Amino acid sequence: MRTLGLICAATLAGAALPASSLAEDVQRDPMRDTGHGPSHVFGEAGQLALSSDVALLIQHSSQDSTTIQFAPAADFFLAHNVSVGGTLAIDYTQAKDTNSTRFGIGPRVGYNLAFTDSLGIWPKLGFSYSHTNVSVSVPQGGGQEVTTSTSGDHFTLNLFAPIMFHPVTHFFVGFGPFLDTDLSGNNKTTTFGGRLTLGGWLSV
Repeated sequence: MRTLGLICAATLAGAALPASSLAEDVQRDPMRDTGHGPSHVFGEAGQLALSSDVALLIQHSSQDSTTIQFAPAADFFLAHNVSVGGTLAIDYTQAKDTNSTRFGIGPRVGYNLAFTDSLGIWPKLGFSYSHTNVSVSVPQGGGQEVTTSTSGDHFTLNLFAPIMFHPVTHFFVGFGPFLDTDLSGNNKTTTFGGRLTLGGWLSV
């Protein structure tokens, strides 16, 4: 009977050890759907997310056209998954005799929703004010040129709903549809398509 009891105890201990190890492995693995992966950690109150909705772009084409775009953004989570923030956009384009500069700034709100430990969605709604200045230089006789400038202001509604990928904690990349439509100003335009966002977050 004593031998049988020892065998039973050893069997139960051996069965409990793998189960305990498995539970520890699941807890250590942030990419399993346990609710503790990078996607679920993102969006807690007190986090500050820094990103660029249009990555820094500097390009030069064979048509003597140079474009520089820079659009940093910052969002703070006031409550769980609820963010408030703002964007800053600077665009500069030079094409032969034409120079165009656009400056934009505006607030936005967002709501983060995690699907799995590494995937989620973070739709944002905002408004922005932008000022655009266009200068055109027209060559005249005798080596002279005349430069004319026009400017315009727009108040724009901004929608952006990127699918977020969190490969590791504190870093994210997302891509999704966007819609920018002017609510005021001359020559109102509506722009839509896909947009990339890239950034990271920290607790403050």
